[in-house]
Amino acid sequence: MKVLFPEGQEARKRRDKVLLALLVLVLLGLVLRATRKPHGVLERNQQFGARFLRGQDPYFDPARGHRIHGPYPPSLALAAAPLSLLPTPAARVVWASLQGIAILGLFFILRGWARRWWPAQAPHAAVFYAGALLLASRFLLRDTAGGGGNLLYAVLAVLGLDLHFRGREKAAGIPIGLGLALKPNLAPLLLFFAVKRKFKTPLAALGTALVLAVLPGLFFGMESYLHLWSRWGRDVFTYLSLNDLHHAALVPDGMPPAKFAMNQCLREAVHRLFRAPGDSGAFDVHLLLLSPAAASWAARLLGLALLGATLFTASRQAKERGTVLQALAFLPLSLLLSPVTWKAHHAALLPLFFVLLLETARRKGRPFLLPAGLVLYYLACDMASQDILGKAAKNYLQALSVVTWFCLALLLGTLYLSAAKDSPAP
Repeated sequence: MKVLFPEGQEARKRRDKVLLALLVLVLLGLVLRATRKPHGVLERNQQFGARFLRGQDPYFDPARGHRIHGPYPPSLALAAAPLSLLPTPAARVVWASLQGIAILGLFFILRGWARRWWPAQAPHAAVFYAGALLLASRFLLRDTAGGGGNLLYAVLAVLGLDLHFRGREKAAGIPIGLGLALKPNLAPLLLFFAVKRKFKTPLAALGTALVLAVLPGLFFGMESYLHLWSRWGRDVFTYLSLNDLHHAALVPDGMPPAKFAMNQCLREAVHRLFRAPGDSGAFDVHLLLLSPAAASWAARLLGLALLGATLFTASRQAKERGTVLQALAFLPLSLLLSPVTWKAHHAALLPLFFVLLLETARRKGRPFLLPAGLVLYYLACDMASQDILGKAAKNYLQALSVVTWFCLALLLGTLYLSAAKDSPAP
């Protein structure tokens, strides 16, 4: 342990240089890996952008004969259109490089938080960040391989939080609004500012998102572009209103059906406990058979309870460390409440893992459930992969929604820590 946590300043500098060099090598490896990845979301984003630039329906894929990318708003064109102008290998390099820059930039933001609110642990911030990367490794590998943007959107949200904590409330809304315009799944974070009665940041975020959401219409043609928004809104509402999630024919065109239990959102996880798999192709893991409406309402009520608990906790006064935890609790909450949450989306938990590791060290491992829970999380959500267990076991754990329930545990643990009394300082 002294190798990781040396007492001398010079030894810590040498350790940090080694860790930084290793991180740069890993990031370069991720960029090279991304260039060799066939297909993936980046190609679909390029195709979306190319159709948009041609004035065609960006959602309709003629090769597949149906719409794709249904969960994304039309303003995805802000990122997809520029990517479509590049050859796919170059686009992969650019996007993967942005992801690498985001991982590096996030470290410097979080190290600043450690120096401000966890000063005793701050000298070892690089070690805790390495631990956080390990906890999020499976999701980061998924997100970076295919050209996903989940880590980037999370870093934009954390950048907004950082600006907000430093008193730049209006500026904080700009990166948050950019992320929401591209993918609104982290929108519940705006409620954190609302319950704190800090309205400048969410108003700036909504204003930024609105302006960015309208901009592509100036190129596409406003009437046609507004039609895309109208159809997208109807499809999202229909998708959210579905009760029988395991029959693909009921799913709006372009929205993802419940295929092989890949969707790890809360409502799908609850549904799998109370309904047969239908035509999803997933393992049958239901414990109790309810009607589709009853299963859906069970998921909605649980989601509302979690939202209420998070809002109540965030509304209470807390020390600065507690406020940071209150804010970051909205990351797992957003993943749970979103109607579509792939495993790669959990890359957004990277900043939360860092803070939880800081808290584990500050509290000297008390309560024991905190370090034990993080170890269990790593074993169940990172190590229990197809490469280690095989495809059948991976699909069974997927049907059991292991990642979802551990995400729920992370949320509850974060809420508890944000409200708990401080342990003695180390």
